[in-house]
Amino acid sequence: MGDGLGGGGSGEHLSSDLHPKDLTLQVTFSATRNATHRGTVALDDVAFWRCGLPTPEARCPLEHYHCQNKACVEPHQLCDGEDNCGDHSDEDTAICSNHTATDFETGLGLWNHLEGWARNHSTGGSQCPTWPHRDHSRNSAQGSFLVSVAEPSAPAVLSSPEFKASAPDNCSLVFYYYLHGSKAGCLQVFLQTQSPGAPQAPVLLRRHHGELGAAWVRDRVDIQSEHPFRILLAGQTGLGGVIGLDDLILSAGCKPVPEVSGPPPGLWAPGPWPQPSSLQLWNFCEPGYLFCGDLCVPPEQLCDFQQQCLGGEDEQDCGTTDFESPMAGGWEDASVGRLQWARLPAQESRVPGTGAARATAGHFLSLQMAWGQLGVEARVLTPTLGPSGPRCELHLAYYFQSHPQGFLELVVVEGSSRELVWQAPGSGTGGWKVDKVLLGARRRPFRLEFVGLVDLDSPGQQGAAVDDVTLTGCSPTAATEKDTEVSCNFERDTCAWYTGHFTDAHWRRVESCGPRYDHTTGQGYFMLLDPIDPPAQGPAAHLLTQPQVPAATQECVSFWYHLYGPQIGTLRLAMRREGEAELHLWSRSGTHGNRWHEAWVTLHHLQDSGIKYQVRPGARWGWTGRGPSWLTPSTPTQLLFEGLRDGYHGTMALDDVAVRPGPCWAPRHCSFEDSACGFSTGGWGLWIRQTNATGPTACGPRVDHTTETPQGHYMVVDMSPQALPRGRMASLTSEEHRPLARPACLTFWYHLSLSNPGTLQVYVDAAGRSQVLHISSHGGFAWRLGSVDVRAEQAWRVVFEAVAAGVEHAYIALDDLLLQDGPCPRPASCDFEAGLCGWSHLPRPGLGGYSWDWSSGATPSRYPQPAVDHTLGTEAGHFALFETSVLGPGGRAAWLRSQPLPATQASCLRFWYHMGFPEHFYKGELRVLLSSARGQLAVWGTGGRQRHQWLEGQVEVASAEEFQGTRQWPHQCQPWSAAPSCSSCSCCCLDSWDGAGCGRGTASPGARRRPRPRASTTFSSVRTTSPCQHRSPMTSRSPREDPSSSPVFLTSPGPWPQDQHLPLPQDTLTPVSITLHRLPPQAWVWSLPQQ
Repeated sequence: MGDGLGGGGSGEHLSSDLHPKDLTLQVTFSATRNATHRGTVALDDVAFWRCGLPTPEARCPLEHYHCQNKACVEPHQLCDGEDNCGDHSDEDTAICSNHTATDFETGLGLWNHLEGWARNHSTGGSQCPTWPHRDHSRNSAQGSFLVSVAEPSAPAVLSSPEFKASAPDNCSLVFYYYLHGSKAGCLQVFLQTQSPGAPQAPVLLRRHHGELGAAWVRDRVDIQSEHPFRILLAGQTGLGGVIGLDDLILSAGCKPVPEVSGPPPGLWAPGPWPQPSSLQLWNFCEPGYLFCGDLCVPPEQLCDFQQQCLGGEDEQDCGTTDFESPMAGGWEDASVGRLQWARLPAQESRVPGTGAARATAGHFLSLQMAWGQLGVEARVLTPTLGPSGPRCELHLAYYFQSHPQGFLELVVVEGSSRELVWQAPGSGTGGWKVDKVLLGARRRPFRLEFVGLVDLDSPGQQGAAVDDVTLTGCSPTAATEKDTEVSCNFERDTCAWYTGHFTDAHWRRVESCGPRYDHTTGQGYFMLLDPIDPPAQGPAAHLLTQPQVPAATQECVSFWYHLYGPQIGTLRLAMRREGEAELHLWSRSGTHGNRWHEAWVTLHHLQDSGIKYQVRPGARWGWTGRGPSWLTPSTPTQLLFEGLRDGYHGTMALDDVAVRPGPCWAPRHCSFEDSACGFSTGGWGLWIRQTNATGPTACGPRVDHTTETPQGHYMVVDMSPQALPRGRMASLTSEEHRPLARPACLTFWYHLSLSNPGTLQVYVDAAGRSQVLHISSHGGFAWRLGSVDVRAEQAWRVVFEAVAAGVEHAYIALDDLLLQDGPCPRPASCDFEAGLCGWSHLPRPGLGGYSWDWSSGATPSRYPQPAVDHTLGTEAGHFALFETSVLGPGGRAAWLRSQPLPATQASCLRFWYHMGFPEHFYKGELRVLLSSARGQLAVWGTGGRQRHQWLEGQVEVASAEEFQGTRQWPHQCQPWSAAPSCSSCSCCCLDSWDGAGCGRGTASPGARRRPRPRASTTFSSVRTTSPCQHRSPMTSRSPREDPSSSPVFLTSPGPWPQDQHLPLPQDTLTPVSITLHRLPPQAWVWSLPQQ
């Protein structure tokens, strides 16, 4: 049966063992959906294998047994302790009288109890949780069975009487065993022949090792011997484990040899269960240790990919093998069903050829029929391995041909977790193939497991086989020249970067294709994290370097990143040093538009000068008096990119990573989430980076601007008289920014305390300081946006100076600094050509988890979007975008929110929108809302299907208090609807957003932009009599459809302070736009809700 996972996931195999006796059977599938995430669970190809009773037949094939109920069973199913007929006639006493069965109900029968075994039953037995709940003979808690009571270091031995094989029949032993609770448990079956003179060394016939589950498993051994022989069953328990035996059935071909009572002289008594020949234990080493040369190698150093013995004995039989040795490279079968893995010569297998070498006399590992009655698939495992290095790979040759229900897989087993790392493609087409699998860095202990399922009863050359298995590059300490190549464009390979395997989400090196394109050439390779390929359950994916020795005391790491999608999560860069906590250097959250962005960060490696320094990325160095948070140039460091998904809608990508000696320029964006971004404090006061996650601080906002949570970070200065006397100044100075080739806009968010804290002054220092912004007002509960135009043809710094007013409980805080090319837009006005202009697009905590995006028609995208924008009317123009099809039922929304804007008596908001809903949405709507301290009010809304054109919208707005505007996208979806295909997906887009008087007429979508003169003004109330007098014919609608047909007023509890001064920058606008520079401060919120 296959479990189809929604969102483009691949199927995975599920199986369950059903073995009731004389019971009614019912199977129930249950699925639980996470209410906060979209997803689909699908079932397909449900099949019951060998569950029904045999079909009655008039005649049976040759040599088959005809049951009393007319069913037919194979000869080997007679008298095997199982009801194969369904009416017990195949286990009838008359038919099985020539078999010797021991069910331990009354004793040991013919078997000799040498040591370590005890007869017991479930009722009143051990309280061990791994103890059998029922015996096999009666399927009852009162039934008896044999269990090992030997110490873990000593085997329990059960010996048969001496037999002779009576030709032409072989002697066969059917037995049921229980192996549960410990991976160290082992049951072995030996044959000891009695040649003239003395007994021979025993021969191992069968070995079962490890954890097989709480069930009785059937097995059978066939014996051919010219000399008298004994059968020995030796069980060695592991700590906390149980080994049991029941229903030992000897065939008619086993003829006892008369003998005296008791074991004869010279009977072999096994020691601890034999290990592979290269791991034989010697008496003068402690138990479990390997002796080689003059060394005693402890168990944890066996198969750790680091050679301890001169001859490499500690690394033999550790998975690498061509299967020519009888030890099969340490691979052990752990199957409990009708299939098993067995080492076979080519001429005895139904698989054509013999591996990659095609040697007809060679051996390989092949799926074969087995005697087990439980399970379906066959399993074979390596010994315990690890730790492994990041470049560890498994190379193999394999053969696989099967019906669609069959499969061949490689699984990594780590404790109770199982990770599928490789699967033979499709159902196989026959012929040997070669492949390789990246295993990566893994902790010890882990094991590798091949899992196979093929219907060998079907006609044709169906089968599965493995040969020439090689583990390469697995040493965790080995290093190559490539491991030092941190700078990488990923065109050739991944250089020194490797994928972490401690989570089930993985970075993959992929080639540019369709909407996925690299940064280097647009047609090359890059690293991609897609949470649905394959579907990931864990939240994180890691991309790491090997530990590197720094080349200088300061290094600059630069890279290009791509975060795109409505539910993308966080990309983070961190640095690791042995023995110290992971140091976060950089992070970005949420979608950043459908384009590549450059980022850089400085790594600081301090020399050992006898004085201990604390590393604070981006902050000034200061003596702490305590250590050891310091580095010498020889201390290795490890870089880590961590992708933290927030859902399944969106991808992360990395390209063109470069490392060079020396510091980086100041970053273009700083959220203060990971560091102070190189800002240094000066003057009388002290700016500090803080969070309110551990409770309210002495001063500062309750939440930051970036995450809008108490866990977020920001910079704040205490302006109270005790910390900063009246008239005194505290400065915050950036590192040097690179020279600007063209004008740029520096935006930042600031928060002022309710009591007047003083003045915030912003300077640009480029060969001389010049003041560019002065803010002085009472504060509030909201973060506000500030912006300054910057022109600097040489290196420059930005300086924030806080001048105290001498008021108690006063502070000034800063967050989310951003430097973008081009002049600053006027507040809340945006044509989206350079970005979102300060509009907040990230989801508010708990409001659905989806966000608006930024794109253009020319940029390849996995989501539907308009071919051209409205501003330029070309595919190169940009717009704000939301992919509506990702919203599921349940009242979710996606929000696009303006900065807080001052009150207005009458203003007009004007914008262009392009929208459409998938057909399965029976209601969807784009809304404009006003948010203020008094609540939220919808002032405009529209719904629509696929329209494929830009439409104009305008809203009259009046508010006597500060407010925000919100774009909201709501929709309703029929609960029973299927998930839409890409052809039915759609989007909602915005362009040429402007808030001001709207009586200027309209322009065609392709109208060119014209410059406007620079304006500098103080925000004040402006009264307009009819801000939306002119209406475009294409946007006229009835009053019922257009809530903006009359003004909407919000009353204020008090006047808005008018002492804030914001010089407005020069800008260029489309003819349709009327900007906010004539308006008092207000705020808009765009949102996309679903009802």
